[in-house]
Amino acid sequence: FRPPASILRIIALSPPPRFAPNPLCFLVDMSRLLLITVHASLLLLLARSSQALPKILCLHGGGMTGASFSSSIQDLQNALAGEYEFVFADGAYGSGSSKLWVSDPPGGKGQATTDPHFADLSLDALDAIVAAEGPFYGLLGYSQGSAFAPVYLSHAPAGTFQKVFLFCGYVPSTHAGLVSSIDAASPFGGLPALVWMGANDYVISNSMTSEQAALFTSPQIITSSAGYHAVPGQGDGTFSQVLASIRSGESDSESGSGGSGSGSGDDSSGGENVTLDPGAGVGSSSPPYASFSLLFILLLSAVWEL
Repeated sequence: FRPPASILRIIALSPPPRFAPNPLCFLVDMSRLLLITVHASLLLLLARSSQALPKILCLHGGGMTGASFSSSIQDLQNALAGEYEFVFADGAYGSGSSKLWVSDPPGGKGQATTDPHFADLSLDALDAIVAAEGPFYGLLGYSQGSAFAPVYLSHAPAGTFQKVFLFCGYVPSTHAGLVSSIDAASPFGGLPALVWMGANDYVISNSMTSEQAALFTSPQIITSSAGYHAVPGQGDGTFSQVLASIRSGESDSESGSGGSGSGSGDDSSGGENVTLDPGAGVGSSSPPYASFSLLFILLLSAVWEL
């Protein structure tokens, strides 16, 4: 049997099959395979970079702004860079670069206010941020911001935050109406709390901060023997404990009521060991269908390249 001439002519003019040991075909295939690999790697990096970081809402001290508070805690932000996003709010009272969460009582600090709505403008401002930029993992407050944090916790829906971090705080006793709201909501559904104080804080006494700590159920209390009226930085002996608390919600302290510094330069006590997932509910992990979506994209890429 001899095939027709037309068939023989087609076979002669056809390119060699892909499995034939043709060096040029091999190089082309390897180039395409490399391109597919690079494309897939870029897609994976893009998917990882698009995952949201857990957010911490930060409340500045009295007479500050969100921007100035951000500058003052650069050590904390640098140490947690790539792990958490810090969002800084401004108090609704005061003016210019001197903002307040709560104004002083009209009759002076000797005459406490009784209006539970005395700081509603600041509550509204925080509500707007939570609605626009939430969800949030933590609430962090310093000085007057620390005093105002429980006020906001008494106002915000349960579950708005997973943990609260309070530095150099106190109970705002000159505002009886706000304190009534705090007492009615305390202990805030057992919300885990870190309460930090410096033994050399001559603005807010350690006894005032301890009074604030009592608002929470078994808070983690850290007292720095070298600390003063400021959020601790890298040079403070308790800095690593603060980082560990933010990262995991775990207290490595022993049961107690807090105390002064030990020979190591710091002391933490009064804590309850609680483990939290900082990424829970904040979009830090992909939904179940994300892997299938990514796989589908990669398959499409492979078909396109081939």
